[in-house]
Amino acid sequence: MRNDGIGWLALSVALFLISVPAPLFAQSSDIPEDTVSNSSPLVTSVASKPLNQHALRSWSTRDGLPHNSVNRIAQSNEGYLWLATWEGPVRYNGREFVVFDNIDITKMPEQGALDLAIDKNTNTVIVGGPRGGWVTFDGKEWQPNNLDSGYVFETVINDLGERWAATANGVFRIAADGSHTHYTTAHGLPADFSFRLYAAPDLGKRQPRLWVGTESGVAYYDGVSDQFIPERSIPSVQIRALRLLSNGMMVIASDDGMFFQNQPDQPFRPWPYPVNGPITAIEEGPEGCLWVGTFEYGLGRLCSDSQDWISVADGLPNSHVLDIFKDRENNMWVSTHGGFAQLRDSLFTSFTPNQGLKGSYVRSINVDDSGLLWVGTNDGVSRRAARGFEAVENDPLLEALSVLSIEPVGEDIVYVGTYTEGVLQLTNGKVTAQLGRQQGLTHSEVRVVKSIPGTSLLLLGTPNGLILAEGMPGSIRPLKRYTVADGMASDFVTSITIDGEGSLWVTSTSSMTYFALTEQPYSWIPKPVDLASFTNARNTFAGVFHQDSVWFATDQGLLTRSIETPNWRWLSRRDGLPFDKSFTINFDANENLWLGGSRGILRIPADDLQAWLKKEVDTVGYQLFTEADGMITRQLTTGGPASVVDRDGHIWFAAALGAVAVDPTQVEDHGVQSPPAVIESVRTDMGILANGGELDPNSSRVEFRYVGLGYYMPEHILYQVRLRGFDDNWIDRGRILNTEYTALPAGEYTFSVRTKYPGGQWSLPTDFHFHKPAYFYQQPWFWFVLVMGALTITASSVHWRIRALENTRKRLQKMVREQTQELETLALQDALTGLANRRAFDQRLGEEVRRGKRHQTSLTIGLLDLDHFKAINDRYLHAGGDQILKQISRIIQATVRDIDVVARWGGEEFAVILPHTNVYEARRILERVRIAVEEAQFEDFGRDAQVTVSIGIAELQRNESAEELLIRADRALYHAKGDGRNCLVIDTAALNS
Repeated sequence: MRNDGIGWLALSVALFLISVPAPLFAQSSDIPEDTVSNSSPLVTSVASKPLNQHALRSWSTRDGLPHNSVNRIAQSNEGYLWLATWEGPVRYNGREFVVFDNIDITKMPEQGALDLAIDKNTNTVIVGGPRGGWVTFDGKEWQPNNLDSGYVFETVINDLGERWAATANGVFRIAADGSHTHYTTAHGLPADFSFRLYAAPDLGKRQPRLWVGTESGVAYYDGVSDQFIPERSIPSVQIRALRLLSNGMMVIASDDGMFFQNQPDQPFRPWPYPVNGPITAIEEGPEGCLWVGTFEYGLGRLCSDSQDWISVADGLPNSHVLDIFKDRENNMWVSTHGGFAQLRDSLFTSFTPNQGLKGSYVRSINVDDSGLLWVGTNDGVSRRAARGFEAVENDPLLEALSVLSIEPVGEDIVYVGTYTEGVLQLTNGKVTAQLGRQQGLTHSEVRVVKSIPGTSLLLLGTPNGLILAEGMPGSIRPLKRYTVADGMASDFVTSITIDGEGSLWVTSTSSMTYFALTEQPYSWIPKPVDLASFTNARNTFAGVFHQDSVWFATDQGLLTRSIETPNWRWLSRRDGLPFDKSFTINFDANENLWLGGSRGILRIPADDLQAWLKKEVDTVGYQLFTEADGMITRQLTTGGPASVVDRDGHIWFAAALGAVAVDPTQVEDHGVQSPPAVIESVRTDMGILANGGELDPNSSRVEFRYVGLGYYMPEHILYQVRLRGFDDNWIDRGRILNTEYTALPAGEYTFSVRTKYPGGQWSLPTDFHFHKPAYFYQQPWFWFVLVMGALTITASSVHWRIRALENTRKRLQKMVREQTQELETLALQDALTGLANRRAFDQRLGEEVRRGKRHQTSLTIGLLDLDHFKAINDRYLHAGGDQILKQISRIIQATVRDIDVVARWGGEEFAVILPHTNVYEARRILERVRIAVEEAQFEDFGRDAQVTVSIGIAELQRNESAEELLIRADRALYHAKGDGRNCLVIDTAALNS
């Protein structure tokens, strides 16, 4: 900033106007008091859910922002978000921030950016800042055009494509050649200090109009007179925000309140209802409501039926809102002095401590007869309130309670199963009875509480058996305990299901027991269920009785059977499910099945499920929901119960970071469009490659970096790539944002990348074309000349007898080479399995380590050891053991990728080299190997023959040798054996790198 009077005056006034809040909006004296309410008929849209129930994420300097004050947000034609910060303009692609803070490059007088706009006609970025800074960026080069010495507060592009800037010293119109016209009070401006500029679009009854907000009121531009016309119906005070809504209403916020105009050329009228203020930003939300930002009250939303607000207590980074922006996916972005945040109305609604939950790790969720929802966490009990939840903690026992189960009985009584206090009876939220160790229980852990409908009886699931108890107001007393001694398969109870006949299905971590109802009321005979006869499932987490059938969520899929027939059905990964382990199970009103596990929530359509039950199809269709659909986390939990359907038909799930709910009727209309992919850079070992360019023949490596410009949940966008001319198949890249090719032959190539959100459809591909020319000796003409010359020389200089001798000599040499090659192959090949042997593995590993260091690519190895293989040799002799080793080698070879190298390490040990692979992707591949080995069937040895494998993984670190890498992988293998075998362990050095 220049050290002169005008510069310091502009700076002082600007800082005062930006940072000093004004009083609450003054209410117009001619508005009757009885018209003041909490809703506004001026906005006719209705909100689907409160603001504090939207999915909210925020970013600050901890996440890569150069400065927490984000003054403006805009979006380019490609989809990049651009941010104006005090440390310069910033480009955000959903995964990383690119900061343009070098003024030698941006040509700005200061690096700070006050405003940022996108010229949609040219996709040019326009940045305004201090000292009259006004620069443009076309994606390649920055161009300066300093306007004056004052601040450039806002820049816009009107309907004619003209660029305008509001500054501390008036308004400027900038021509295409960089020349500009300066407008001041002499041209009709209410004041030279122009803080806001807004280009209102053409909305039919309104013609396009350029508005300017100054420190002394508002005016609009008249193109005929080339003057600004002051709007006299707005008080002559600082204007903070302007916005034309889709219904044709013009809204203006000032230090004296908010004003609206329904029809053009009508006077503006004060907003007739109280709104926190002063307003600093206005935006129309995707639901048609008015979103407003304030100095000190955070973010508000005005709808026809509600007015709700969120602030720092709800997760907003800071209560001083600087800008509000709606992107192409209808995400709402809010910038503040503490960073910027994203809010989105997603399919799932998540509730966390920000919405009043006492604790975040939810284990149980249930609904009482009045429709009130109750939630139990590892920290206490909560119940549904107007804006979320409220903690129930009016008793010392409830202050820090680890809840395992919740069972409401009627409208007033709730039973809470706990980890340390037994079972508690809550009446109207107060503890009125307890049954724990001091009251007769053998164990204080009560995992399940299940009431018997129409009675005062309770079923309690504990680690020491099933307890029948009676719950009366003010008392709980045990009546009978069932254990293994009574016929149960296991004492440890994890779930209780009551079927339509009054019989019980009681499960544990390893078994299931059917309690057959006797003629004596509420008395049962336990009978173990032979799970091994029809399923591999053992650990059952939840059960439900639905349409005359019992359904169970287990560690190996879904189990079901009708109570009228003894035939069980087993639905698992073999039948099309993406994962086996499910913690919760429920049905919606349309008979769709909902399963929840640690990898998300599955919805199986009713038609698919019925077709599978009737054996008309072998696999089922499904939808998988994760964080991309609004869940706070995809990791659900177990409890009694961990899922419930409320009176409105919404399904609630217990999750590791809160409670999540979904309205099943909205699923069919829910769909997130796949974001466009942008190829951000293409680099070779010779430099940058342009689209349509030529790859140097000497180049041995080309790397593509890309990203999907979607902000709904960018970390979960999936990618596929294809290189036509090399491989026409799409290759899954998961969430990896780069792909590299080495040693491409000469030819024409097109690299394509496409994206999708989990469960969505693939986007249209984004293409990049290039070609690689051949060396001169690879050209056809060269080989033609070479062959013809050789033939001519041979025909003219060598006698036919000499040619025959020469051919004989060559034949003998070829035989020698073939024999030598065969001997070399035998020396590098394992005789039993046909895999590479230890010597070949060491050679290849050394090559890959050198290549990984040279090209700075990932390299991971895995060491695999068959568990208890000595027992296999003892049982089936060494000949049988050799047969099993050969089959295991084929399984490993078939399960890994074509680029991976598999070797027999020695004895029952194998090794795998995974080039261009980080430790997380290697874990996914080798976990697939572990499962394939575990599920392998050895037909020659009967059903009892089973082999498992322990796996150690290590990723190559910087400056690490092959020997050191092997030592770390071997150490991880040693830990895998120590952890119980049949598991996979990653060396911690890789995780910390």
